[in-house]
Amino acid sequence: MSQSNQNMETTDLQASKSVDELVLLESSAYFPIRELSLKTGVNSVTLRAWERRYGLLKPKRTGKGHRLYDQGDVQRVEGILRWIQQGVAVSKVRALLEQEVAPDGVVPSNEWLEWQVALVKASKAFQEDKIEQMYQQIFSQYPAEIAVRDWLLPSFEQLGKSAELAFCESVLLSCLVSRVMSLKSQKKRYQGKSLPKVLIAGLTSQRVLWCYMAAAIMLDKGLPCTVLPNAYHSDDWSRFVETTQVQSVLVFCENELAAKASDLINQMQQWQRPVVVVGASFWLSAHELNMTRAGNVQVYSEALEGVTAFMKATLGK
Repeated sequence: MSQSNQNMETTDLQASKSVDELVLLESSAYFPIRELSLKTGVNSVTLRAWERRYGLLKPKRTGKGHRLYDQGDVQRVEGILRWIQQGVAVSKVRALLEQEVAPDGVVPSNEWLEWQVALVKASKAFQEDKIEQMYQQIFSQYPAEIAVRDWLLPSFEQLGKSAELAFCESVLLSCLVSRVMSLKSQKKRYQGKSLPKVLIAGLTSQRVLWCYMAAAIMLDKGLPCTVLPNAYHSDDWSRFVETTQVQSVLVFCENELAAKASDLINQMQQWQRPVVVVGASFWLSAHELNMTRAGNVQVYSEALEGVTAFMKATLGK
């Protein structure tokens, strides 16, 4: 083959690739990873980890290497989520999907139990690096909601109220603050979809960790959020809500606020937007007052239940 013919074929091939790429980019059937993240509630870091480590996703690529997905990928991610919601390790999901195994009869993975044991052990030995390493591994592979539910909360329960728990929470708080700041920065770079902005607040430092765990869960779902963990008076909430015009509010209330439940709930009703309040003692007081459902204010005893209800109310799902 002559050099001129080779050059012509190379030119034709490059032109074909350019056309194919242009078709992909202009087709409404294909969308980037940030859109897949918004559609599924799984952050981009986790989606890329599922692709690279486990081969769970196989996106199309542009000439510049950008990932493109379609509705089939949305369904694939939803299938992955169904399995890991049942306690199956993400490393085992690909085989189950390929074999089209029915969920019935599948034994949940014991990896979560192993990770719980490892976190408790590292906390008791005050091993900061080990806790950070486990955090990075698990939170890169799983949505924050699942990592909190299946790893952190059971581990905290095993540690009880102790110096080891305080140490563990301190290390994890630093990790979660960094995660929230990073995810918020990413969201700002591709604001294309109008989503409600939420406020997550607490009155005492005891609930700071939950404020940031909730924020990580919200950001996974694409919800812009502001964390105000150390407000010392409920009036601070009101001023912030009125000034920033947030669409909904998640509030963690500690024991000392239980005696003020009636006044606080009445104050929150005046915000005229969905409000979820979380706190065991606060819920008990509200229950005795028959105020666990008061207009736009809902009160929950259990934190993860309250966060889940808040997301549903905010997203309208």
